Amino acid sequence: MKRLAYYIRLWMGYQRMGLVEMTQYPADTVILVISLVLREAAGFIGVLAIASAVGGLGGWGIYEICLMFSMCALVESLSQTYFDNVWGISYLVHEGRLDVLLVRPAPVFFQVLGDVMHYPALISMAIYAGVMVYALVHLGIGFGVGLLLFLAEYLICGIAINTGIYTIFNCLNFWIVQGEDVAVLVQTCREFAKYPIGAFPGVIRTIFTYVLPFGFVGYYPAAYLTGKTGSWVLAGLPLSAAAVVAVAAVFWRLGSRAYDSTGT
Repeated sequence: MKRLAYYIRLWMGYQRMGLVEMTQYPADTVILVISLVLREAAGFIGVLAIASAVGGLGGWGIYEICLMFSMCALVESLSQTYFDNVWGISYLVHEGRLDVLLVRPAPVFFQVLGDVMHYPALISMAIYAGVMVYALVHLGIGFGVGLLLFLAEYLICGIAINTGIYTIFNCLNFWIVQGEDVAVLVQTCREFAKYPIGAFPGVIRTIFTYVLPFGFVGYYPAAYLTGKTGSWVLAGLPLSAAAVVAVAAVFWRLGSRAYDSTGT
């Protein structure tokens, strides 16, 4: 319990540092908020425009697409707020900054996650939470304990999948110089999760279900809520999250063992 209390206090300390950093440069924060909202809005409008032009996508109507897109955006926003520093692994490794974390009395990966907080991303999260509620109301999906429990499971597992996949590919920086480029490519592929992947060829569905399970970040949970797939999603979410986290843990462990600073 003492150990847990220590980690909680440490995490709260990271939270305070993130808030101080955000308020230290208010103009930068405002610009970041605007850019985040515009980026998500552009993608959202693009999906809606395509769906409107062809009368839906893969059998999904406008409100169903709104639900799926907003669920994807919620996970991305929360991940970006609290766990986005997995993208800093390349900097920590190539600049030798990981040395500082190695000598501190806390798990290194815990420090990596806490070192950067992007609170402006919570603004886009609030916007897409509103879009999700709007879609649920128009789809006639009632709010109740079951829905809230499912959304809690979805957010936890979705964040674990999202962060775990990015961790795996950013850990390539322990072995190759431009490992971040591979991670950026994977992040670009994540855009497929904002579309009904059932409309894509079988190989694409397989990749985003079993290899890069971004399908569980939006498509499958939204399909479950709209009755387009069965209750297997309730078990598929934690199983997929556990598998991704396990692989990410192996990559981090092997990578941190291979780390030998910058040699200078």
